[in-house]
Amino acid sequence: MANLRYGWSEKIECIQPVGVKGANGESLCLAYKTGKYFVGAGVYLRDDGYVLGDPAAADRFYRWPDDATQVKGWQAQGLLPDPLPGYSVPASEYLAGYSLWIIVGVFVAVFGSIIGGRKLATKRRQALDAQVPISLGPPKLLTDGDRLIHSAATPLLQPSEVIQHQAFAVPEPAGAVGMMVVLTNLRVLVMVVDRPNLGAVLSSYSYLRSELVDAREGSYEVTLVLADGSKRAYPVVRGEEEFSNQRAFVRDVPRMFAKKAVSGDAAMRALG
Repeated sequence: MANLRYGWSEKIECIQPVGVKGANGESLCLAYKTGKYFVGAGVYLRDDGYVLGDPAAADRFYRWPDDATQVKGWQAQGLLPDPLPGYSVPASEYLAGYSLWIIVGVFVAVFGSIIGGRKLATKRRQALDAQVPISLGPPKLLTDGDRLIHSAATPLLQPSEVIQHQAFAVPEPAGAVGMMVVLTNLRVLVMVVDRPNLGAVLSSYSYLRSELVDAREGSYEVTLVLADGSKRAYPVVRGEEEFSNQRAFVRDVPRMFAKKAVSGDAAMRALG
């Protein structure tokens, strides 16, 4: 934080010595002045043009005369070069003067690349998933996490109701709660649990499969759309070290209820 700067910063660059003297008789140089405005990093660079600089004090200068006649008089006396030499502000000064925008641009480019890469990876995965037949379960019970979800949902099942898919979702990565999401042949069951203690169910709710009119998935977030227009999003946890059915849930559930899938009673018969 010590290197962050705020406000205007001016800089004088001598071009060549001149015969014009300062107010105290000090030797001067023909120079140009730039100003940079900082808000942590450079926001803007201003080229202020010619000045008369004091080589002995980098921050001391005399403004360029507004009266062109005076400049011509100094040139006639040989105190200033005629014509005045040109100058160019170095690229490094522009980089410093607009560094904030460069940083922002790099951040946007990197962030866009990451997002684009994730979207491309999602499309490739979805293309591969589309080649796999939709599974109607039952889910695998290979880990303690699998069995925990299954045992939590079992007491809530109705007669003739069976579990087809299940997954563990986290609404907020840093949040304290998670969701056990279970798809049966009749309903979607959701059990909100305390993440540090997955066995502690805080609340639960359900809705009928017949209420679902659409489903979509992106970057492992499954969104189910209900007939009333409301949406239920379930950010499924990636990886299957703790829960073995995450990929199957992400792969199959959206395809079961997507609008382009078979609709109406035919779909219910095929999936139930």
